[in-house]
Amino acid sequence: MPRLDRTQDVVQRLRGHWRLSLSEPLWGRSAILAMNRVLNDEAEARLPHRADWCLGPDSFRQLLESLSESAQIVSLESVLQLHHDQLPRIALTFDGGWRDTLKQVSPALERLALPANVFLPCPVTQRAWSSWREAIGESLWRDETAKHAKRLLAEAGLPAPPAIGTHRDERYSQAIRNYVAELGQSQDATALHAVASALDADPAFADKALDAFSIRRLEQGGLFRFGSLIPPHATTQDVSALVQLRESQHQLAVLCRHPLRIATSASAQADKGLARLAANAGIERVLTHRTGWLEPPVDTVLLPRFVITQPVANSPGRLFDWLLGNLPS
Repeated sequence: MPRLDRTQDVVQRLRGHWRLSLSEPLWGRSAILAMNRVLNDEAEARLPHRADWCLGPDSFRQLLESLSESAQIVSLESVLQLHHDQLPRIALTFDGGWRDTLKQVSPALERLALPANVFLPCPVTQRAWSSWREAIGESLWRDETAKHAKRLLAEAGLPAPPAIGTHRDERYSQAIRNYVAELGQSQDATALHAVASALDADPAFADKALDAFSIRRLEQGGLFRFGSLIPPHATTQDVSALVQLRESQHQLAVLCRHPLRIATSASAQADKGLARLAANAGIERVLTHRTGWLEPPVDTVLLPRFVITQPVANSPGRLFDWLLGNLPS
């Protein structure tokens, strides 16, 4: 058998595998995809420190084309219903409430009339959410926030970040990615979240979040629905987290005609405590970062999603291989 050394060969074979799989394994299947941001520059999205949480216009378009070939992109309500369709159902979700949902995501979805769901931390404060990895990495990269980030990291007793060379390039971006990965393996999560929270409040990021007018405009267009984002490490014992979640629900009810009774969790952990917190806030389902297809019957509170990174979105072969590789045995 000849060696598969050409990307196109691999893609075509995986596409064939995907289509053959539709005859039985994917019959009646459903899944939810999770994304954060879609930037207006593909090269910027491909930088190493952004690749796990940013897509560019080309990779986002490639993702939609790949999915549209062999799946149905549907609403969250439809993806949670049992079905017997030959094509799998896929729902798109975006965590954080970033303004590029309006600038980049909306035009692309409107052209194809595809629905999506956006989850916000707190609509009125107009602050987008990012994980501590994203907040620290992006703050170190940006010239206007790097000094502030380095000071906060030093005050928290965390290791010094990598020094920038003559200019910001892919090598420096990779150094930031490696630094953030090392922090995750060796440092206390509480300190990292505290630093990230302070960085998110930096004025440099103030214009990056969706405002109330944009939320209303997107929902009135008929393709977007909005829900709440549960803060990381929120538990049933955390009164402030419950208050914040209920306030977010209330604000969405004021802004939106049909707010989702579904939330996403910003935490990597998905346990019974998270389910109880959601129930106390009147939320029916929580979308997590646990990878997997939805299992019928879909009657659990905590549901899995496939988190889409830039390399996966940009490659049909990687996308199909990953989705097929996570089918229940």
